[in-house]
Amino acid sequence: MDDVCGEVLRELQVYLDGECSGPLGDVIRAHLGDCPPCIDRVDFEREVRVLIASRCRDSAPTDLVQRIMGSLRFGTGA
Repeated sequence: MDDVCGEVLRELQVYLDGECSGPLGDVIRAHLGDCPPCIDRVDFEREVRVLIASRCRDSAPTDLVQRIMGSLRFGTGA
């Protein structure tokens, strides 16, 4: 693994979230076009995201969500 692979893997979640633009995004896209191990990792991470999204359909109880939102709005502890 070279330095670019390390940088790609450190920023992989940001890249997969679609939040990696500019020069770093360009470096990652270029690297993925030429590095099978990193492409395999990206494919794996995407599959994990799909699996989690399909299995994690539960939501937090309404009162918990309201308490958290209230804490965030007013800067109080929960």
